[in-house]
Amino acid sequence: MKYVYNGLDEALRCERPVDLPISLDLNRTDNVVVWLSAIRVYSFGMMFAIDARYEDPALSLSLGTYDGRPTFTHFSAPLLLGLGFADGSSVTTAQRTRGSLLELRTAESRSGSVRGEYLLAPIPPAGRIDVATAWPQLGMDEKVVTLDGEGIASASESVTQLWEPKRQPDPDLTSEHVTHQLQYQRGGWFGIRLD
Repeated sequence: MKYVYNGLDEALRCERPVDLPISLDLNRTDNVVVWLSAIRVYSFGMMFAIDARYEDPALSLSLGTYDGRPTFTHFSAPLLLGLGFADGSSVTTAQRTRGSLLELRTAESRSGSVRGEYLLAPIPPAGRIDVATAWPQLGMDEKVVTLDGEGIASASESVTQLWEPKRQPDPDLTSEHVTHQLQYQRGGWFGIRLD
């Protein structure tokens, strides 16, 4: 890692990542398609987006993890995702791996479609990255496609640190400014509509 941070939130706030334009089909059946659509490389790891579409809009797709939560009939089981690296190590959404993190950070789902953003840390070693996917509940068998990890490893060296990390002060809850007050310029666009 190029820079030192106190936690993930600080790392994400203090860096401008390198965006790698990519669109890679990961898996497909007659009625469901899964693809990788974006990679953002940081000095400490990478975030990537996975999109999926299902032919039947009545089913809400889930990219979540296998965490033992109850299932609901209108939600799919989560997508099974795994990454294998050139050094022989791997991570999956099915179980935690010591020393590595693969985590779904955000997901947005609509009728028959979903987009999720995953965090992988640390930066994978240079070399090939095998991306494995399966969605058995939707009839999608396991498939492995290869991603070139050389570009990811080299992009991590080009990440820009926006500013030195600063310790954030604890909030002063006795302050009069606990609740944000609406602020806008009088006579401006918001002023015309809100006054």
